[in-house]
Amino acid sequence: MARRTDRAPKPARSITARRHIRPSTGTRPSGLVPEPANVPQPREDADATISGHPIMHWVMVTDENGRNRPQVRWF
Repeated sequence: MARRTDRAPKPARSITARRHIRPSTGTRPSGLVPEPANVPQPREDADATISGHPIMHWVMVTDENGRNRPQVRWF
């Protein structure tokens, strides 16, 4: 059975120490862009790359004992 343990006392914090105030638009850094950042999109077909490097795929292969094991295939 689990035992109960008394937690150590924590120092008291003032209410103002926990409060976070957002800066107004005048005090924000001017280098920030208001529009959303570019998010990378997934490729349409991973096998269609012409980079010269092989593409690695993991597939599940059943061996002669009937067990499934992961195996890597290079395309």
